[in-house]
Amino acid sequence: MIMFDLDHAPPTRLEIQNERDRLQGLRRQFLRSGLLSDGLHGMILFALYFSGLLPGSGFLTAVLLGTVIAITLATGSGAKLVESGRLVFVLILMAAAASTGTFTVVYFGERLLGGALAAVATFSIVLTGATLGGRIMQVLAALEALEQIDEDHPAFQELNALCRDHAELGAYRSQARDILRPFLTFGELQAMRTWVTALDR
Repeated sequence: MIMFDLDHAPPTRLEIQNERDRLQGLRRQFLRSGLLSDGLHGMILFALYFSGLLPGSGFLTAVLLGTVIAITLATGSGAKLVESGRLVFVLILMAAAASTGTFTVVYFGERLLGGALAAVATFSIVLTGATLGGRIMQVLAALEALEQIDEDHPAFQELNALCRDHAELGAYRSQARDILRPFLTFGELQAMRTWVTALDR
């Protein structure tokens, strides 16, 4: 992954294109893995349901609760929570599984076996969904960072102001133009914002 470091020379167009191609390949790979995971989960859950081992209430609770928690953990503040440490992620997984099992047994009055299978299903759905979903979100964010800020984009004015007010940023932009990159990327703009914020402290 390209790390936009303003203390080093800007990446070339070829380097950015190679990174974009790599990220797009990862996105396709993660999407295929997600579809495969969903298909396997579906087949196993339906097999358990039709065999009578997993009650309908446990089936629905596992799918609904597991999906909601997985999406939450893969996006926004949930992703930041997971990134704060593996222990937090494991605790959330255990809590989700325990909640599903308890809800299935206590609220719906199902057997302990049905509650246990629902808990395991929730654990698996959250684990794979949050992991793959988080990776896809990271790839999408990295691809967005590689997009160019052209003259028609609203952020172009901010970029101009930063380069005008800070000679170091203007020099970086000139270096990019010297290697035939007339437009900087969102990743470079974010690096400039971070640089200015650190300068003001």
